[in-house]
Amino acid sequence: MMNLACNLCDASIMGNEASMYALLKELRDDNPVAYVDHPDFEPFWAITRYEDIKAISQNNAEFINNPRTVLIQREFEQALLSKFGTRNGLETLIHMDDPKHRKLRNVTRNWFKPGSIEGLSTNVETIAEQYVDKMQSMGGECDFVRDIALLYPLRVIMAIIGVAPEEEGMMLKLTQELFGGQDPTQSRGENVDDGLNVLMDFFAYFTAIVEDRKQNPGDDLASVLANALVDGEPMEQLDQISYFIIAATAGHDTTSATVGGGMKALLEHPDQLEKLRGNPSLAKQAAREMIRWTSPVRHMMRTTTKDVVLQGQTIRAGESLCLWYPAANRDERAIDNPDVFDIERDNRQQMAFGFGGHMCLGQHLAILEIERFFQILLPRLSHIEMVSEPEWVQANFVGGLKSMPVRYAFNPK
Repeated sequence: MMNLACNLCDASIMGNEASMYALLKELRDDNPVAYVDHPDFEPFWAITRYEDIKAISQNNAEFINNPRTVLIQREFEQALLSKFGTRNGLETLIHMDDPKHRKLRNVTRNWFKPGSIEGLSTNVETIAEQYVDKMQSMGGECDFVRDIALLYPLRVIMAIIGVAPEEEGMMLKLTQELFGGQDPTQSRGENVDDGLNVLMDFFAYFTAIVEDRKQNPGDDLASVLANALVDGEPMEQLDQISYFIIAATAGHDTTSATVGGGMKALLEHPDQLEKLRGNPSLAKQAAREMIRWTSPVRHMMRTTTKDVVLQGQTIRAGESLCLWYPAANRDERAIDNPDVFDIERDNRQQMAFGFGGHMCLGQHLAILEIERFFQILLPRLSHIEMVSEPEWVQANFVGGLKSMPVRYAFNPK
């Protein structure tokens, strides 16, 4: 008989804000290190308290990312292992351990440092203004998620990578099939081969880009990745294509989820909406609170290299742990009034970007995009409201809103 923690594997539960947080709270309070033995997944331990997740994230020697980085159904995991020689199918930064992780992280580290990101501010503002203008042109009603939140961060990261605007639709579709593979409206299909084909389409697309940038290098991120050297040698193809995939997908999907979820939070907390509208200088703090509040990356996994004891539970070497970031970000043991949305909160301790050596490389870009968008949008709006209940993507890895129809009015020019 499956226990309560097995519901973590249910995308319909984890793909809904209310049911997800209710489940995580119950586990955090009553069973913070819960053993999950689900028939469709390899067993793992679910970790739901802030301090445990922080301690594990800081100890990259005893808790490693390989060989199991995210929850994947057993059948698909075996198919990936057979086709790619790895249970993850990819070899991105989130799948690596040191020293390889450190070496490959350094390939793009300068691109994502705070100073470099600040240099992108003008371009980000321009793109944000384009999407605010688009929203105004739509006549007072739109689906804020589908028409705005999904597309704005996509344009930003595609411009940085060097992908043509006309190919963004294809990239969005592939991303939704990759991260929303458990959602019946986003999945390419229910068969293992369908999931493998999504990865193969990514590989084919970015292999062509690598070959082009080797011959015609430019000043974009694609050229950096295509011509990168690691230990004096060209980057291995799997590492290279995986780097492109994580940059192109995580680089927009998580930010899109925060823009959409952040707007929902503001609409549900009108006092915070008015506070931010009246004081745009709070936008960076608000962006951090939106990221904590939405926690788009639901989990990452680690594998123990030695026996450890957590909350009285003995976890044996070689066993897997799943770190649930939304649970950490609502843990009242570490965060004051965690169920209150407060745009003036000091969010230095929030864990939506992870923690330690694997902390999200693109966090400063994400904050800038969210900050600039709401700084531009809110002063121009005179009114905005939800028209109907939002819909959520059914997913337990990266999740957020699928749809949120809104009605609004802009101030006269």
